Amino acid sequence: IAFFVAANRTEDISGQVTDVGWTRTIAVEGLAPVTRQTWREEVPAGAVLGMCRQEVQYTQDDPVPGSTEVCGTPYTVDTGTGVGEVVQDCEYQVYGDYCDYTIEEWQVVNTLSSEGDDYNPIWPELRLTGSQREGARDTDYVIIFRTDGKTYTYNTDNEAEFNAAQPGTTWILKVNTFGTVTDIEQE
Repeated sequence: IAFFVAANRTEDISGQVTDVGWTRTIAVEGLAPVTRQTWREEVPAGAVLGMCRQEVQYTQDDPVPGSTEVCGTPYTVDTGTGVGEVVQDCEYQVYGDYCDYTIEEWQVVNTLSSEGDDYNPIWPELRLTGSQREGARDTDYVIIFRTDGKTYTYNTDNEAEFNAAQPGTTWILKVNTFGTVTDIEQE
């Protein structure tokens, strides 16, 4: 709780923009084999089945062929006649095949990036082969502020905020207890 409170407590500091930077990335995805596990009846079509082992798949109140009876500790129930009846609760564990399987899935095989220190962010050049596709795109903008002898860095994904932070402009920085800028507001 103390960490959460300290991280959310901020002080307003006036700072001037001295520099900016940006990084843009594009994930490149390709089909690659992935090994997963599930119950035999849930293995997807087209997957290569691997090793299987018997595991408890579910429990139920009634016995079925191949199930194992599991009983709890016996206890006494008051019958109202002055004589207690000893009972024991039981359930049946039903086993199933839990299997490894391999299937091809889209995964990140490469990440392309471009970066700069101006206000003209560009995407990296995307060249894909026939077995690849474009994945997630991401942009990270960095604004550097100078205050009374100190430098603060603020990361954002807000392009309008980045473009407004022109060199020499003054902003109010919300700085938490750990010295991290959590938000900015133009003065």
